[in-house]
Amino acid sequence: MQSPFRSIQHVYFDDLDALNILHNVRFLLFIERARGELLNALGFRWQDDFSVNPDRFHVVAEHDIKYLVPVRGEGDLMIELEPTHLGTSSLRINATVRAIHGSTVHATSNTRLVRLDPETNRPCSWSPRMREAIAPLLGARPAG
Repeated sequence: MQSPFRSIQHVYFDDLDALNILHNVRFLLFIERARGELLNALGFRWQDDFSVNPDRFHVVAEHDIKYLVPVRGEGDLMIELEPTHLGTSSLRINATVRAIHGSTVHATSNTRLVRLDPETNRPCSWSPRMREAIAPLLGARPAG
């Protein structure tokens, strides 16, 4: 799989505020949807039994977003995701929200996910399967 992972998200009329600008929380929604697509592409599906996909029990522990250029009106956006760090129980993923055509960057963000033990709700290690799937994507952005 190529890094960054790319997902196209569509902005609809109901995503816009009274100024015809993409509402700030919608950026997070689009990033979350793209993250779900990334995990699905890596073979981690929510509908899989917990014994097959124990890594689905994770939470967003931290989210930082910078809004750079407003998105005006309906249309498509490109969400680029790049895993940057895989710790014992945490995974950091950078996101860039771009215009589908051109070079405009509308927002950047960093999300820290933490895998939890379903019985204790305490951080626990990602599975070897997740580590193997994420490792090739860490810092794999091509030069240029």
